[in-house]
This record gives sequence, structure tokens and C-alpha cells, in this order.
Amino acid sequence: MDTDKRLTIIKYYPVFLLILMVSYMAAGKISLAFTTMNEEMSIIWFPNGILLAVFLLRPMREWIWIVLAIITAEIVADISSFTPVQAFQFALINLGETMLSAFLMQRLCSTHKSFNNIRFVLLFIVIALAINPSFSAFFTELLYNQIETQSDFIALWRIHFFGDSLGILFLTPLILSWFEYPKKFLFTQHLFESIFTDAATIVLAVSLFSIGFTPSVLPTTPMIFVLITLWIVYRNGLRSGMTMGMIVSMIAIYYTINHQGPFSVFTPVQNTLYIQEFIAALMTSTLFFGVLLRQVNETNSLLLQSNNALESLAQNLENEVGKKTAELQKANEMLMQLAITDPLTHIYNRRYLEENATREIAHATRYATPLSLILFDIDFFKVINDTYGHQSGDNVLICITQSVKTRIRKDDIFARIGGEEFVILLPNSSVEQAVVLAEEVKESVASLVIPSKSGSVSCTISIGVSEFRPQFNSFSEFLNDADQKLYRAKESGRNTIIWD
Repeated sequence: MDTDKRLTIIKYYPVFLLILMVSYMAAGKISLAFTTMNEEMSIIWFPNGILLAVFLLRPMREWIWIVLAIITAEIVADISSFTPVQAFQFALINLGETMLSAFLMQRLCSTHKSFNNIRFVLLFIVIALAINPSFSAFFTELLYNQIETQSDFIALWRIHFFGDSLGILFLTPLILSWFEYPKKFLFTQHLFESIFTDAATIVLAVSLFSIGFTPSVLPTTPMIFVLITLWIVYRNGLRSGMTMGMIVSMIAIYYTINHQGPFSVFTPVQNTLYIQEFIAALMTSTLFFGVLLRQVNETNSLLLQSNNALESLAQNLENEVGKKTAELQKANEMLMQLAITDPLTHIYNRRYLEENATREIAHATRYATPLSLILFDIDFFKVINDTYGHQSGDNVLICITQSVKTRIRKDDIFARIGGEEFVILLPNSSVEQAVVLAEEVKESVASLVIPSKSGSVSCTISIGVSEFRPQFNSFSEFLNDADQKLYRAKESGRNTIIWD
């Protein structure tokens, strides 16, 4: 803790202790004034609820100052009824009960120390509401017996036990919840439903506890409020349910003290015990249900977050897989393209030609359509390489390829099958149509002037044209026929076309 913050705490700590003393004395006065039967039996003892909340909220190093403040407050509050020594003893009993409860709850709960934690609540119920109040009530009754002999020790012990427990049950969870969630109101959703439910519950409580009952059996009708507070917890949260439980309890206490309602038909001791048991059942079930519900909601929230994270991860994974699949498909397409494409001229290679020529031959045979083939070779290509260099020779191949591509159709297959040999497969074309195209190709090649480092390069081509005939048993025979005609074209002086 930094120096400025420590100085601020020291400056305002006396104010905190003064507020604590006043609150402690006021809670005692309220308990005596509004929750005590005519026989001086307090149904609820509020001060211990405040004490336990303070001990749970403040660090142990501050407890000594809290103890001194409470002892002072107890002596001041009891000065008209008890001696200072007796008041000191009452203070020690209350402080011992609440300090021990806070110490054990903090030590035994290693996780989050709040009423959101089911373990903390179980410890609160067992230690703060059951074990320690029972001992505190025992010592309180012993002290009262020293002051004035009590007629029914066990019954009065039970009343003091329930009084301490109910005071803690009323105030400690609410005080801690307000400090933990100071900006959260009693209800932030279902506003109109909440107002209607709260108003109807209050009207029902007033109606039920203000009527007379036959003093024959223990009434069970008030237990309907357990269901009502559970519903309020379910709809609006633990704080709203606990607050409504307190309101119903205070209404029940008010009418019971005034000898009305279902808890006013027996003896004063019995009435006190029965209403205490009712309030204990009401508030404990509300608290436990609220904590369980909060745990379930938090678990569901975590599950929902985990599910959303998994869905997001799955979506990202799916997108990544889709991306990788697209990349793989693109790579496969590139590999396929490389496998069927000549790397220099970027037209089809011999493999693609042979695979598709077989299909075109089958189609031509089945539908009796013409299929022609143009095979051409660059004249004196070796001389070009030797004279101008292989780079110029490659450039000649590229330029011829580009020139031919502008003259063929989309369905024609143009492929390089050797060093300077090219094939054009022409579906649905007769030999006459193929010869016309061959003339165009021959003239376009002859007109090319290709620049190089050693001067301009010109060249010609020799062409063999063949049309598929039934006697051809394969594409090889078809290609071989065009090759023989190409050979004859070269024999005829080159730069010529042979087709018959």
C-alpha cells in the first residue's frame, strides 16, 4: 500500500470506528424495540450481523481496534441496564462469536471469499449460523442466570441461538453483497414484474399475519413465502430475494409482537421459537437457493463462453482449412498446368496433346466429324541457334508461338512436341480447312522479324497436314502420317505445305 493511501486510511479510521459504534448500538436498540416480545425475548439480534460483516470485510490487523470500539459501544449501550462488568462480558460473547466465525470462514475457504462461492456459504451456515451461535447462546444464558435466575434454560437458549443466527443471516449477506456490488440495485431487469411481485408479496404478508388463527396446530401457511422468495431470487437475484425475505420477516414479527397472525396463538416462548424457525427456514432457503442459482448461472456463462470460443475456434479452423484447401487447390492447378504446359512457350506439351487427341479421335469417330492435324517445323533452326545463340533461338520459338496463337480457335489444341516441332489439332476441321490455316500460319511466320543482339532474325516453317482416317488405329499413326508429309515438305525445299 502506498504512503498516501495509508495516510488517508489513518485519517478517516476514527470516523469508521465511530460509525461502527453508532451502528452497533442502533442495531441493538432496533432489535429491542421492534423484534422483542413482551417477555423481553428478542426474536432477532441485529448487532452480530453487523459485527460478522465488518470482521469479514476488514483485515485481521485492524480487528483489535474494532474490538475496543465494540466493547466501548456495548458498555455505553448497556449502562442503564447492566453493570460495566456485565456489559463487558456481553461484548466479549458477541465479539468471540463473530470473530471466531470470520476467522474460521476465511481460513477454511481458500477460494473466493464471498456469497458467490458455495463453499463459503456452506461454511457460513455451519459455522456462523449453527455452531458459534449455539455456544454464544449458551454463555449468554449462563450470564443471564448469574444476573437473574432463568426458569427454562433450554427454551431461552434456543431463543438466543436463533436470535443471533437470524441477525447474522439478515444482515451479513446483504452488507457483503452491497460492498461487493455497490452499483447493482435490488432489481435491474423485469422492472414491472418485480414491482408487482414485491407489492403483492407485501400485501399477502400483511393479510396473512394480521388475521387470527385457531391455537390448535402449528400453522404452515406462512411457508408459502419460501416459494415466493425463491421465485424472486430466480427472477431478480439473491439480493432482491433476501431483501424481500427480511420485509416478510419484519411484517411477521410486527404482528406476532402485537398478538396477531399464526405465530401468536401459543405461549410467548413457543411463539418466539416458531417465528424464529419460520424466519430461519425462509432466509436460509433463500440464501442457499440464490447461491446455487448464481453458481449455475456462472457455470452456464462459462460454458457459453467456452462454447462461443470453441465455435469461434472451429470457424477460424474452418476458414483456415478452407484457405489452405483453396491454396492447395490452386497449387494443384498450378502443378497440373505445369505438367501439361511447355515451360518456354507456355503452350501445351506433348503429354496434354496425346491425352486430348485420343478423346478428340473418339469423338470424331463416334459423330463422324472431321479431325485434322497440322505439324510444322522451323527450317534451319540449328543454324539460327549457332548463328545468333540459343537465347535468340528461344526467342524465335516464343515469337512464332505468339503469332500462331492469334490465328487458331479456342477449341484447337496447340502444342510443342519437340525442340522446334509444333502441332495444331483441329476438331471439326477438314483437311482443306486445315490447309487454309496452315497457309496463314506459314505466311505469318515468314513475315516475322525477330530482334536479337547479333541482328534481326527471320525464319520459315515447313508444314505437313493430315486428316484423320478410319484406318488409323491410334494417334501415333495419325501423327506419323502428318510427319511423313512434313518430311516431304522439307524434301521439297522447305517453306512449303504438303497435305496429300
